[in-house]
Amino acid sequence: MKWIGVALGLFLFWRPISVLADEASKNAKIEEMMQVTYADRMFKQTFDQIKTMQMAQLNKMEVPAGERQAAEEIQQKTMALLSDRMSWDKLKPALVKVYSETYTEEEINGIVAFYKSQAGQAMLEKSPLLMQRVMAMSQELVGDLTPEIKRITEDVKQKSKK
Repeated sequence: MKWIGVALGLFLFWRPISVLADEASKNAKIEEMMQVTYADRMFKQTFDQIKTMQMAQLNKMEVPAGERQAAEEIQQKTMALLSDRMSWDKLKPALVKVYSETYTEEEINGIVAFYKSQAGQAMLEKSPLLMQRVMAMSQELVGDLTPEIKRITEDVKQKSKK
């Protein structure tokens, strides 16, 4: 009778322990995936490019001289706040959770294998240049919107005065 109680107890507790072990294994593989893809470095490069793009957009806008310093200060403080809130150390645990909820362990294994391959390494090496080109292309596409954005801003200001 005692043996049945022990067996039942092991059975009941084995599943949760197994699930925790599976989750730990999957999270370790996600960490490996982030390591082989240089996710932290890519995140920083992307964030730096966004900051550069934001400053370029501000420079294209026709901001009156008296308001320019204030606009730059707002942008710098906003980016500093975002940088703090979205630091890699704060973002990484949330990313591990999202990846875990999105991909199966088998898919993660395949992703890791790809990024360890020659093609995967080429993709990683060339991604910063690709992103730089995409950002430049994006700036060209939206660069001519500045006059329209200014017009919209002026229209809204006029409407709010009424």
